[in-house]
Amino acid sequence: SAVEGLPGSGSGGSPAQAALAFSVLAAARRDFEQLDAGRVAASAVGTSLTMGPNLLVNPGAELGDPSLSGFSAVTMPGWEIVDGTPTVIKYGTPRNFWPIGTGFKMPDLPSFLSFPKASTGPADGGEQFFGGGDVATGNLRQVVDLSAAASEIDLGSVSYDLSGWFGGFLWDFSESSVKVNFLDENKLYLGSAEIGPVSALDRWLMTGFKQRETTGYIPEGTRTAEVVLTLEDRNPRIIGFRADYNNAYADNLSFSISSDAVSPAPLEPPASQVGELDHVVLVYMENKGYDDIVGSPYAPYLNSLINAYGFANDYHGLTHPSLPNYYPIIGGTDFGLTYNCGTPCIDVETTLVSNIEDAGKTWSGYAQSMPAPGTLEPTGDYSPEELPFYAFSSIANDPARAALVKPLEQMATDFASPETAPNFAWFAANEDFNGEGPVDFPWGMLKFAIGQLEPKHPYNVPALDQFLSETVPVVINSATWNDPTRKSALFVTFDEDNNNTSLGIGNDDNHIVMVVIPSPGAIEAGMRGGPFVVSSYYNHYSLLRTIEDSLGLPTLTNNDKYANPMSEFWVAGVV
Repeated sequence: SAVEGLPGSGSGGSPAQAALAFSVLAAARRDFEQLDAGRVAASAVGTSLTMGPNLLVNPGAELGDPSLSGFSAVTMPGWEIVDGTPTVIKYGTPRNFWPIGTGFKMPDLPSFLSFPKASTGPADGGEQFFGGGDVATGNLRQVVDLSAAASEIDLGSVSYDLSGWFGGFLWDFSESSVKVNFLDENKLYLGSAEIGPVSALDRWLMTGFKQRETTGYIPEGTRTAEVVLTLEDRNPRIIGFRADYNNAYADNLSFSISSDAVSPAPLEPPASQVGELDHVVLVYMENKGYDDIVGSPYAPYLNSLINAYGFANDYHGLTHPSLPNYYPIIGGTDFGLTYNCGTPCIDVETTLVSNIEDAGKTWSGYAQSMPAPGTLEPTGDYSPEELPFYAFSSIANDPARAALVKPLEQMATDFASPETAPNFAWFAANEDFNGEGPVDFPWGMLKFAIGQLEPKHPYNVPALDQFLSETVPVVINSATWNDPTRKSALFVTFDEDNNNTSLGIGNDDNHIVMVVIPSPGAIEAGMRGGPFVVSSYYNHYSLLRTIEDSLGLPTLTNNDKYANPMSEFWVAGVV
């Protein structure tokens, strides 16, 4: 055996055996030390101290709407998303074989390959847990105000307890951890504590969770504690099915202190400083990441917009494939869909459209190549999937509503007067000009395939840039836009990055372009002109929350209710 080869074991053994034995023992020792860290730390600070309540808001991901597929980013109430596309998953959620832009759902994997079941987590773990999400490392942040315990802390007598459950999926080496940074009144660093990760070997390559805990004393002078949950993507599959899916999990996080002077903060939606708008205009282009567009010689017009107006340089899509990034704008969620569903396929009554109508406002969609208003079937270069409206039965099955999706040419007519311009407008290109591709076979397919091998995936970028150069001026040169009494804004973004096949090709962490163009009337009313760059993290739920706030509408789900609104396009420096 390997032990026989250890020094002092009575057997010579080989160097390889000794190295293996030391590796095994080191791993076992590391596992034991991590599992025992809480008990060791607790004895160091004393066991007689009484700890107060858990100071974290939403510590177990129970407050909020989970991703019904496990593949889409969601909003986590109480937590600020710093980067990545983290999510919340319900225990036992089936795992889809391949989220891809087909018109039908791919089968789910067998049960033993599903997301973790409740039996693998903490006994009091509730129904949901934090997950790393579709792609990329994710970080969540929460700040705890400790100033009410300042006098006790400055005596050096206040201890803390930091604990959590961390886990992963089979052989995926993605892992999670929590770090708390102790900061003084000037936000200067005084010290930190960290727990996790639980490695794949700690889990014996089994899907599940293990607990980690540590305790200590809060540094004197501390006024706030910054708690950061890191869900690190270490998926070894860079290319292939579910490539780069981040199977880092966490649940039941806790940060408490030995003082009853501090209580958990109340759960409140992020404050909004989004101003009122009369007209909101939106366009999604398709399947190009941030690095595919910014600075690209194939997109001179779009780059001119980036350099002339407000630009969000940390804006993200939610998932793959395409249409599940559209549905959240109308419905507040992607409804667990991992494919481009048929028309109609979502049966809900309350939508952005119904809320617009209930507020006495108007809406329209404008689709390139659409032959007539209300066309529900594909014809020629037109597809009803250019816009998400017809995916909702409450729109597609209502002839009056369906007719509000119109040919693109009608947009110029409608915006010729503020009286006919809708309060919310969403226009879209057809498949030849939206940036996706391939647009024909076999040569288009060949060019598309070659384009996947180029770093900036230029296929169809000139076409989407041409579409924007011809269509954006229709809006910003219109009488409605230039009416000084009307406040309007145009949001130009993409649905997702180039990794629309979920195979890891063109994975840009779903980091995409977002440009916000204000009208002269909006600038006069307080919206920021350009050029400027906003560096806060935003995603499609931030966009939906911004649309709702600007039009005075209620929210649809917890995803938009607790999303970070895009206030920095009105007030500089707002976080």
